[in-house]
Amino acid sequence: MKSKNRIMFFSAIIIICVFGLALTWFLQLILSSASSAEEQSVPTDGPEQAQSAQGPDLSDVSVSHSSGFYDTAIKLEMYPPEGYDIYYTVTMSSARSLTDGRTAPTGESYFFVGGKDPDPANLDTEDRASYDYKLFNTSEGRALTYKYKTPLDFVNQSNFTSLVVTVKAAIFKNNVRLSPVRHFTYILGSINGDKSYKDIYGSMLISITIDDELLYDYETGIFISGKKYDEAMENGVAIDPWTPRNYNQRGTEWERLAHVDFFDENGKLVLSQICGVRVAGGTSRGATIKSLKLVAGTGYDGNDRFNYPFFEGARNVNGDPITSYKKLVLRNPRNDIGGTMVRDQLLHKLGGVVGVDYQEGRDAVVYLNGKYYSIMCLHEALDAEYYEDHYFVNKNNVASFLIRSDQYLFRYKQESGTDEQFKSFKADMNYLIYNDFSGEKGMEKISEVIDVDNFCRYMAYQIFIVNLDWPHNNVLIWKYFGPESSSVKAMDGRWRFILKDLDFGLNDPETDTFFRTLNDGLSFDDPCIGPVLRNLLKNKTFRSIFRQCCIDVADTLSEDFLIEKIDAAVDGLSLDMQLYSMYNGMGLESWRNYFDQWRSFAKLRRNYFLDQLDHYAPEG
Repeated sequence: MKSKNRIMFFSAIIIICVFGLALTWFLQLILSSASSAEEQSVPTDGPEQAQSAQGPDLSDVSVSHSSGFYDTAIKLEMYPPEGYDIYYTVTMSSARSLTDGRTAPTGESYFFVGGKDPDPANLDTEDRASYDYKLFNTSEGRALTYKYKTPLDFVNQSNFTSLVVTVKAAIFKNNVRLSPVRHFTYILGSINGDKSYKDIYGSMLISITIDDELLYDYETGIFISGKKYDEAMENGVAIDPWTPRNYNQRGTEWERLAHVDFFDENGKLVLSQICGVRVAGGTSRGATIKSLKLVAGTGYDGNDRFNYPFFEGARNVNGDPITSYKKLVLRNPRNDIGGTMVRDQLLHKLGGVVGVDYQEGRDAVVYLNGKYYSIMCLHEALDAEYYEDHYFVNKNNVASFLIRSDQYLFRYKQESGTDEQFKSFKADMNYLIYNDFSGEKGMEKISEVIDVDNFCRYMAYQIFIVNLDWPHNNVLIWKYFGPESSSVKAMDGRWRFILKDLDFGLNDPETDTFFRTLNDGLSFDDPCIGPVLRNLLKNKTFRSIFRQCCIDVADTLSEDFLIEKIDAAVDGLSLDMQLYSMYNGMGLESWRNYFDQWRSFAKLRRNYFLDQLDHYAPEG
């Protein structure tokens, strides 16, 4: 009897388990069918946010217009998921002088206002009839956050130039941001829609969006004198271009978060990413239009490089194109004599033609927080990554040193490397200045220290272009200190030179640049490369190599060739100079006439240069 009851008990348990499994399977089938039906009812190719059993996709903000050039006005629509809001900010301005009235304690105006992330704490609660151009073109409008309600009419009121509009938007619920902040940049042609991108711009357009507090905050703003200056005044520091100021600070501590969009010569967006921004340059940091260094980094949006082939001529030692960059520089024309805007870039490219290591660059029109900033030169940054990209050497094994002015004193400053490597550099240069290399073993000893062809071409070119801000300044020298390899060009443990800052070139063609160079000097007895050349010319083999480099430079940079390149540079920038002159008052005719001096240089320089060569480095 007990055995029978036991069997009935276990049978009941089995029946219950089977019934439970069947019920579970049946319920899953019903839920699966309902989910399938719901998925089929949601459009997959419209602007609406995709829905799921877990809710809407909050990874992106959907809008009606992608970033780019539009020949006329646009009506921008945004598509918030049901039950959610889109908050946004807008930066744009056709006026160069617009500020919001604020000034830093040190006196600088908040010139490039805007660049704000959507912020519920700064929400505009007014029930405006429309969010139009006039609202966003005020300093108040550029600082506020808006809740999307109706489409935004962006209209360019000008028939002369474009209007650049940047929208920052994100998805919110109960004033909590649930999506990344997205950036959309629109370049609007003319009010009549009759101008293409190429009717307005001749160059790449770069739009930078950055919170104005990062530029103008008293303690941390990178565009103003700020707290650093006031502290220096309290301590009795002399006032000059190098007096401590916020914008004179360097390094990662003074790098600020921004977003940058790059549009090619056709107005097509080719790259858009978050990056770091620093002020770059030397004494030009004091200008309103400052040079800027753009830094890609995984700490921002996962992109540790700017992956785009910005420069057609940028190639590594194997001749392959360089298609990504860790850092880029937007260089202002502060030190360009005559304000030509093209001198430094033209001379760098000509240096590349004659075989000198140089920085590639291109013209760019830059907008900052929707406001016109300037014509600038976008070029490679001469940082540690430059050596990796060009020479395949480990940047951690590179030492580089640069002459930089400091309170009107000129001496080498360490860019990378160790103190011991700095001492080694100075010792090597003094070795070349103060020893006798005229004997038959002299050339072998010289070649152990420097790349002779690199040095000779570099010196010949700088002397030819009559660069008056050199060699007592703007000398960049580097060396690889890692494991040496004779089969890799730059891994042979010798010093090499790269062109830098050529804003003082193309001066009077009659100038005796040989004398200036051979007899130049530096502060604090730092070894100048002019006397290095003077001593090495005593070696007949070295002198023969140097002479041939000089002749090659003079032959390559013939009158016809130079005038062709000068004219091409002027023509390439003429369209963008119209816009620059509108904002800065420069006369286009006087700008064009300035280049007659360069054409005169092209006609006269070769003969003067070769006569000076025969005097200072005679044949034989």
